[in-house]
Amino acid sequence: MMGQTSGVSRSILVHGKSAAGFTVIETLVALTLLAAAAGVLMATLGASSRLVRDVRENETALWLARSRLVEAAAYPDRPPPEDDRPDQYEGVDYLTRIEYREISPVPEIAVDKVARALRLIEIRVLVSWGARPSKIQLTAYRKLGPEPSSMPAPGK
Repeated sequence: MMGQTSGVSRSILVHGKSAAGFTVIETLVALTLLAAAAGVLMATLGASSRLVRDVRENETALWLARSRLVEAAAYPDRPPPEDDRPDQYEGVDYLTRIEYREISPVPEIAVDKVARALRLIEIRVLVSWGARPSKIQLTAYRKLGPEPSSMPAPGK
């Protein structure tokens, strides 16, 4: 039988002995594949940690906007602050702005005593934060009492 050695079919013969194991090239290829897989894993972990941070910042900004909106709606006669109100949570600076605007619920041509008695105020809360410009805006409407000039005189 030609082409076969004594009991070793696919081994490399070095000085008459079979060499079992990996070659240097096979080892380098395996290490390269392992390094590529580790790089992909690290990139995925980094992206997911950034995503978790962004979600946490958005959640904090929404919580802050809601609390400012409830506060502003509870006291609509209070004038808004002169400038943005800075807050810091978990190392992130949040700027809050509250805007009030009285609006008419009916078209201007239909304004009469009833329409003047229906006063609405729009309350808008803007929250911005982070190095990248991120913003959340919440808006609510609140009915105000009638203007003193539009109330009928007693007995009429």
